[in-house]
Amino acid sequence: MSTKLPKHIAQMVEKNNLVMAIKTLSEEQGIGMGEAKVIIDEHEQKLKQQQDKNVAAISAKQNKKQPIAVSKTTSQLNTAANQKIKDNPKLQALNSGLDNHLQHLGYKKPLLPYWAKRLLVILLIIVLLSLIFWQIVPKDNTPF
Repeated sequence: MSTKLPKHIAQMVEKNNLVMAIKTLSEEQGIGMGEAKVIIDEHEQKLKQQQDKNVAAISAKQNKKQPIAVSKTTSQLNTAANQKIKDNPKLQALNSGLDNHLQHLGYKKPLLPYWAKRLLVILLIIVLLSLIFWQIVPKDNTPF
C-alpha cells in the first residue's frame, strides 16, 4: 500500500468529496473500501496538520509585527464576542490586526449598520405602498 495518493484523488480529498475519492482509489489500486478509507484518512490528517502549521506560522508573523490589543470601544459593544476572542489567541491576533489595519486606513464605523439601513428602506417601501393602496381601494363595497 502506498501512502502517496494520485493527484486527482488528493484533489477530491481537498474538496471534501471523500466518498468519490474512496471509490476511485479502491477501483484504481484494486484494494478494499476499508483500506482505501484508511489511506484517505491518513492523507486527510496530513492535510489538517499542514494547514494548522500554516495557520500557526501566519499567526506568529502577525504577533511579531503588531502587539495584541483589543480596542475598548469594541469590547464595550460586543462583550460576549470579545470574550471568545480573548480566549482564543489566533482570533485575538486576527482581530487586532484587522482593527489596526482599518484604523490605519482611517475607517470609522457607521452609526447605523448596513443591514439596519436596508431594513429601514424595506419597511419604508412597505409603509408607502400600504398608504398608496389604502387610498386607491374604495371605501364602500361596490365593485370596480
